Amino acid sequence: MIIIVLFMPKFKGQGAFFWDFVLVLKMQKISIIIGMSLVSFALKSIPYILSIAGGVFVFDISKDYLHDPSWIDLMNNVSASLLAIPLVFLFYDYSNFLITRRMHNHQHIAVISALDGYLLKILSEMKNIIGLKHIEVPMQDINLNYKKLNLDAKYIRSIRKQLDNLEDLLYKSDKIEVLDPQHTQILSFIAQELNQILNEYKYHNSPKEIARYIETTLSMIDDWFYATGYTTRKKKSHQERK
Repeated sequence: MIIIVLFMPKFKGQGAFFWDFVLVLKMQKISIIIGMSLVSFALKSIPYILSIAGGVFVFDISKDYLHDPSWIDLMNNVSASLLAIPLVFLFYDYSNFLITRRMHNHQHIAVISALDGYLLKILSEMKNIIGLKHIEVPMQDINLNYKKLNLDAKYIRSIRKQLDNLEDLLYKSDKIEVLDPQHTQILSFIAQELNQILNEYKYHNSPKEIARYIETTLSMIDDWFYATGYTTRKKKSHQERK
């Protein structure tokens, strides 16, 4: 099993430790699932292998040691059954695997799209707080002036709402294993920084510190869109609509 150790700052906002814990659990869970899948596959293959070996053995016995046509036909039928049954189950397992993989891909696309929506809404509120007309993805260098931040309560409430949606979807997607570990790690960092912004606004309300957390959050969101191929997906979606 691969052990991943995350070195994080000592001070963390509310919810930051939770997402680090979720990330470590997810990585351990993936390692366990991979190991269990290999063991499960090996165990499920044993009856198929034994059945095929039995079919071959019965066929050889009937060919070499039996001379009565009735017995030969009977043993050939038994041999055919022993060979056919595992093939049927193998076909079923393979079909089930293809269906499950396709469903997983659809779930992955749906979750990624929903997360894109939440993050774009967060960017919209960040734009209002910073005082920019628009923020493009991928982002260019943004120079923040903490003295000009518009820390209106309605923007903070909207960020809190989108963060709740983000955390809820992350929790649900973790159960069905639709996100890559890299994506989960980036989202955990985004959630951590957003919690830092909310905590700073609530307890200290230091524009300078909030600006620092906003800058890190924007960088993490940009990393998310890059890691998930947002620009490519957006162009492909436009082409399909034409």
